[in-house]
Amino acid sequence: MIAAFHQCDVFTDRLFGGNPLVVVPDADGLDSATMQAFAREMNCSESAFVFHPRDPRAAFRVRIFTPGRELPFAGHPTIGTAFTLHRLGMLDARSFSFEMEAGLIPVRREGDRFWLTPPVPTLGDALGEPAALARALGIDAAAVSEYARIVGSFLCVRVLSLEALANVDPDRAALRGILERGVADGNLLPVFFDSGRAWVRMFADIAEGIGEDPATGSAVAPMLHFLAVTGALAPQTQTVEIEQGRWIHRASALYARVSWAGSEIAGIEVGGDCVHAFSSEIAP
Repeated sequence: MIAAFHQCDVFTDRLFGGNPLVVVPDADGLDSATMQAFAREMNCSESAFVFHPRDPRAAFRVRIFTPGRELPFAGHPTIGTAFTLHRLGMLDARSFSFEMEAGLIPVRREGDRFWLTPPVPTLGDALGEPAALARALGIDAAAVSEYARIVGSFLCVRVLSLEALANVDPDRAALRGILERGVADGNLLPVFFDSGRAWVRMFADIAEGIGEDPATGSAVAPMLHFLAVTGALAPQTQTVEIEQGRWIHRASALYARVSWAGSEIAGIEVGGDCVHAFSSEIAP
C-alpha cells in the first residue's frame, strides 16, 4: 500500500520556521508499529495520522506519534493537521472537532489561522527550591522566581529575564537529585513573561527522542494556568503572544485567547499559522 504524506511548518508564516509536522491524511491501512516506525524515520517532533472517526461528532480521528511513542494530544499536530486537510480540500468547515486519544478537540478556522481548544490541565503542587532548580537548569541561582509546578504534563519554571531563558541548559542528573525521576526526566518548560508576552523553551521528556521542541501548542494552557496561579498573569488578560524556538533557529509564534471567571481562567484557545513545505509518499 502507498500512503501520501505532507509536511508543513506550524506556528509560523514562513517556510523553514516554526515546528515541522508530517501529516498522513489517509492512514486507515496503517498499524501502530508502522506509524511509530514512520515517525522515527521522519524524526520530526510529531507525526500525525488521519483516520475515519469512530465518534460521529468528529470530523476525523487523529493519532500522534513522536519518534519515541504515541501521544494522546499535542498542539502543533492539531493545528497542522487542520491546515493540511483544509489545503487538500478534505475539510472546509470553519468549526469542527478531531477525535484524539485525549478526547474530542475543538478546532476553529479564522481566515488562514487555526485555533484549538486544549484539554484543561491539572495543576500540581509546588516543587523544588528555586535556587536548586536554577542550578539544575544551568542558570544563576537568583534567576528562578518561585517554586516550579507540574501543570498537565509540563514542569513549569518562571525565570526572571530573557538572558536567563537563553542560558537554560538542563542537567537531568541534577534535576533527579531534587525531584522525582519521572518529573526530572519529563517535559521542562522554562518561561519568561513580561507585559502580556511570553518567551518559552520546551525540553521534551527524554522518552520522546526529541530534545528541545521548536513550538509546543499543548504547553500554552499549562503555562497560562501556571502564570495565573503565581500571579504573573493578571486576571482579565485576554490575549497572550508566545515566542518559542529562537534558540534552535526555528522561530515560532503562538497566540492565546483567555477567558476568565473572576480571577480564575475559564477557557483558553491556542492559535497559529502554517506553511506547506513538501509532499511525498511512503510504501510500507
